[in-house]
Amino acid sequence: NPQLLFITLVYGFVLFKASNLISDGSELLLLVPAFAGIVGSVVLPVLGAVPDGMMVLFSGLGNDAQSEVAVGVGALAGSTIMLLTMPWF
Repeated sequence: NPQLLFITLVYGFVLFKASNLISDGSELLLLVPAFAGIVGSVVLPVLGAVPDGMMVLFSGLGNDAQSEVAVGVGALAGSTIMLLTMPWF
């Protein structure tokens, strides 16, 4: 299906650009000496955890929240395992 392929490529491109913007912004935040300790130890880990938490939170919004949250937690675990496995290939 060409539409599915197109939207997948667009989604991948948007994620790529967003990841680069977040990376550039975090490097700029670390350049401020007064905030470097707080940014590196608090702000960046929180920014990394917020998308995961939102994925689980919004997966539970529905009629059958328990099974929907299970799907969200499964997706979170799967994405974490994929990110840990990718560097090996």
